[in-house]
Order: sequence, then C-alpha cells, then structure tokens
Amino acid sequence: MAINVFCKRLAMAVIVPVILVTATLYPVFRAHLDARLDGAISTADALLQGGHRTLQKDINASINHLLATAEMPLLKRYLDGVGVAQSPPLEAATQLTKAQVRALFDTLLPHYARYAQLSLTDLDGRALLSVGHAGLPPAGQDANAVLLHEARLLAPRDVYLSSPRRRLPYESGPSVGRPVMDIATPVYDTQGHRKGILRFTLDWQTLATHLQQTMALDAASYPLLVDARGTWLLDETQGPLPFGGHFASHSPETWKALLPRHHGKTDLDERLVMFQTYDARIHHYQSQAGMVTSEPGLQPWRLGIVLTKPSLATLLHEEKTLLFILLLLYLLSIAFGVYWAISHHRQHALRRQAQQLSHEAHQYALDVRDLYENAPCGYHSLDADGRVVKMNRTELAWLGYSAEEVIEKRNYRNFVTPETRQAFETAFQAVLGPEREGAAECELLTRSGETLPVVIQATAYITRHGYVNTRAMVFDLSERKQMEEALARQAMTDPLTGLGNRRYLHDQAAREMARARRSGAPLSLIAIDLDHFKRINDEYGHDAGDLVLQAFARTAQGLLREGDVLCRMGGEEFVAMLPDTPLDQAIQVAERLRQALENAPVEVGQEGIDKHLLRYTASLGVTSVDMDEPSLKPAIKRADSGLYEAKAQGRNRVVWM
Repeated sequence: MAINVFCKRLAMAVIVPVILVTATLYPVFRAHLDARLDGAISTADALLQGGHRTLQKDINASINHLLATAEMPLLKRYLDGVGVAQSPPLEAATQLTKAQVRALFDTLLPHYARYAQLSLTDLDGRALLSVGHAGLPPAGQDANAVLLHEARLLAPRDVYLSSPRRRLPYESGPSVGRPVMDIATPVYDTQGHRKGILRFTLDWQTLATHLQQTMALDAASYPLLVDARGTWLLDETQGPLPFGGHFASHSPETWKALLPRHHGKTDLDERLVMFQTYDARIHHYQSQAGMVTSEPGLQPWRLGIVLTKPSLATLLHEEKTLLFILLLLYLLSIAFGVYWAISHHRQHALRRQAQQLSHEAHQYALDVRDLYENAPCGYHSLDADGRVVKMNRTELAWLGYSAEEVIEKRNYRNFVTPETRQAFETAFQAVLGPEREGAAECELLTRSGETLPVVIQATAYITRHGYVNTRAMVFDLSERKQMEEALARQAMTDPLTGLGNRRYLHDQAAREMARARRSGAPLSLIAIDLDHFKRINDEYGHDAGDLVLQAFARTAQGLLREGDVLCRMGGEEFVAMLPDTPLDQAIQVAERLRQALENAPVEVGQEGIDKHLLRYTASLGVTSVDMDEPSLKPAIKRADSGLYEAKAQGRNRVVWM
C-alpha cells in the first residue's frame, strides 16, 4: 500500500509539475509566436507600402520618360518630313535629322537603363526608328497590333500601357529572353499633326527585380504580383510560379480571397497574404500623362506578400538552446512560471491594444485629411492680412496653382476679380469683426485667365489666445450660372427657327431706341408675313410648314447684316429691326428679301417618295421708328398696316408707311 501511495505521489510529483509548467509555458510560446507574427505583419505592411510606391514610381517614371521624349523638338522636326514628298535637299535634311534622333535614342537607352528597346513607327505600324535589342516582334503582330491600334486612338499626352508579356527571344543564347512591357504614346510634328507612335519597351525583369528587392522579407515569405486575370508577373526565383504562370489555377483559394477587395490581408491556415491593388490607369497622378489606358481586363494588378506563419516546431528547430531552457523551466517554481506567463501575456495584450489605438488614430487623421483635401468644395484659411495659410487640393485645382505657389505666398484677394473684390472685402471684414462670420458671392481669376463664379462662406477660428485665422468654404457656381444663362436664352428664343421671339425683340428694341436717341441714327422696321401659309399646312402638312419657316429664317439671316435683329412674332409672322438704316434703304432691303424668297423654293416631302420643290412668297410692310414714341409698338402697328396693304394689293410685294 505504501509503495502504491509513493508511486502515486511520485507520479503526481512528475505529472502535476509537467502539466502546470506546460500550461504556463503554452501562453508564453503562443504570445511569442503571435508577437513574431505581428512583427512580421508590421514589417510586411511596411514592405508592401514600399513595394507599392516603388511600382508606382517606376511606372510613372517610365511614362514621364516616354512623354518627355515625345515632346523633344528634334523628334518633332524629324516627323515634319515623315509621309511628305520632299525635294532632294529637304530629303537630305530629313535623313540628317533622323540620324540625330537615332543618336539621341542611342544616348537615352543606356541612360535610362531600364529599357530594352526604343522604337518609332508611323501610323500604319511601319518602323521609322528602333534602338535596342534585336529580335522583338515587329509591329502588327500579337500584342503589338493591339498596342498600335489603341495608341492611334490616344489624345495628345495620353499613354497606352500593355501588360507584361511572355519572354521574347531577343537575347543571345539558347534560353528565352527576358519579359517586357510596352508603353506607347502618339507623336506629332511641329505643326501638331499626328505622325506616328513612340514606344518604349520596358525590361520588365529589371522592374520586377527592383520590386522583389524592395519587398524581400525572409526565406519563408515571398512577394506576389498578379494581373486581373490571375497571371503571375514575377520571376519563379521569388515565388511559386514562373513568369506568366496562372496563379488563379495554382492557388484558387488565395485568388478567390484577393478578388473582392482592393487591400487587406487573408488568413490561409499556415500562410497569411497581405495585399493591395495597383492600377496604372488611376495611379498615374504623379506623372505627366493626361490619361493612361491598358488592355481590357488586365488592370488592376494585385501586389502582396505571402507570409509563412511561425510555429512551435520551426521555433524549436531554429533555436536549439530552447530545448535546454525548457528542461530547466520544468524544474523551476510553478508559481514563478505562472507569474511570468501571465505578465508576459498581459504585456503583449497591452502592446497590441496600444498598436491598434495608434493605428486607428493615424487612420482617422488620414481620413480627415483626405476628406479636407479632396472635398467637392474648396477650403482655405487666411490670416488677419488675408494671406493664404492653408488651401485644399480642390480649390488649388480650380485656380490652377500648386500649394507651393500659394500657401504663405499669395494674398487671397488677388485671386478675386476687381469687379467683385469689394464684396469679398466686406465679407472678410465681417469675419474679423465681432460677428466672426461672413459670406460673399464673387468671381475668382484662375491662372489661365478665366473667371470662376463662387460663393464663399467663412468663419473665424479663435482659441483662448485670440484670433488665429479664417476657415472658409468655397462653392463653385459655374453650373448654376450656366443654367441661368441657358434659361434666359431659351426664354428669348423661338425653338423652331432659332430666331429671337417677341420678348427678345422688345428687349433689343429698348436698347436700340435708346442708342438711336443718343446718336440720332435712323431706325427702321420691316414686318413680314408668309403668303398663303395656312394653305401650305393644309396641303402639305405641318412638317412642310416647319421646313418653310426654317428656310425663311436661313434666307433672311443671310441677307440681313450682323447687327440687324430678326424675330418670329408667332405663326408665319416675322419682324426685322434695322439699326442705322433710313426708310429708303430699309425698303431696298425688304425688296431684296422679297425677291430672294420668291426665288428660293423649299424641298419638301420624303426622300424618293414625294420629294419636290415648294415655292412660297411673302408680303412685307416697312416703316421708320419714331424716336419720340415710348416703345416699338406704334412702329410695329404701322408696319403691320403696310403688310396688310401689301396683302390687299395681291401679296408678294413691299408697302411702306
């Protein structure tokens, strides 16, 4: 019995310490592994951001190299002679310029280093110049046919970007060549005529190696770069696939996790994937390109790092001395082990919590700054003298200036047009005054010389130490102003003929009569009515009647001077007001108009069915406007009387009153 109890106690003495020490050490190891994982995640996140910046910088730099080369005067002078018949002296000059361009390309290729080939083709894909490795496929084959087709459709300073394509046999030796990517833009001669396509062939492996070096973490992890179709874009030395391999088929679970989101991380049992997207079509804002296009369905790319999670087995394998330490720990006090484990675990939790709070605070600050900089309205702050101390990107873009040109250097009132500067000054003084707020509707003068109608609402930012600066919101009123002008034009215009209406006539008459009173210049009026217009509508239909009215408007506008006013009063009735025109000249104008209408038949009917010429005439009444009359109505009445007399005399004639 005693032996049995001793054995049991001995077993408990062995088993209990083992259980307690194991239970104590497990959280320690777990926390250590979590800490290693968190550290790896933090490092990977920094490397991922650096890789994204590197990729964006390299692509944007290549775009800028291409556009800078396309704008070189020497290249434009060479293009002047492309596709143009030339005399022998001019042909010799063109060949000399071509040699200079080739020498320039020979200089640029080793200077930029990252390019495999610089080539220039005409709009039909025929090679004009090519510098670099031989063996690249000629224009018109495979991806190059797509590139040339797309590049021909680009606007100036737009860029076409191909996806990295499979290696091409342009290097010497039995192995295949390095992968490449093309960027292209249209080029123009000195007259601005589109003459060809400039293409830079980027040595993709150089860029990929740079990217892989930037994102190198450890031997158990590797960078990831795939296009939107799941094609692997890196070298097999830094990943599970060779260049061009189908990652979507190789790792379907990983690919499925990457598709729905633009950035984040995905937990895949023993591995962790951190990623974000890169789209050259929208991430080229630091380049000089107007717009970047690419092959459909290949953007955006997904850039990431695949981490192998640390495990206890790998940890023990890496640190042999840890086994010895574990044996010692099993002999130490259980209480000390428990205390250490709990303390370590608590410290780890607090550290993670602090990191999370710091990350959230940083993200919140970034979100607030992004909202300020890219708001749909303008924001700015001014000191007490009106000098700009802060301005968001939206308002800077409106004005056409950079932040370096404006902030702490320009007075905001200098952006306000002289006509509206008083309204701005009044509002600014109200902000500085006891009310601490003010608003003004004024116009801003942009860098290009255009004016921008805006409304500014400002308040004073005050701390316990006193006034600091103004905080102002600026709203663009361009659309509202354009709509008001459009509505005003519609209210003054006849929709069928495009002529002014009755309201427009009286508005113009008030101006012309006031001018005539000041200058003493004569002012005449012609009333016009189309003869038998009701019969035209009845016999040929209202569509034919509309064609007759429109034809009349064109004929009359062609005969009248630029300053004359022609308006449709309603139906088939029109009035022409002739400034600086005495009655005798107005009668001559009316007679010329009558003859022109008589000899200008209108083509009516449907094409090929009932198409024929319809002749029409008009009766006209002419009068002189008396400057003693308060408005144009008496003159219109007299002209109508002449028109009715012309009708009574048989139509198609001019009568003056």
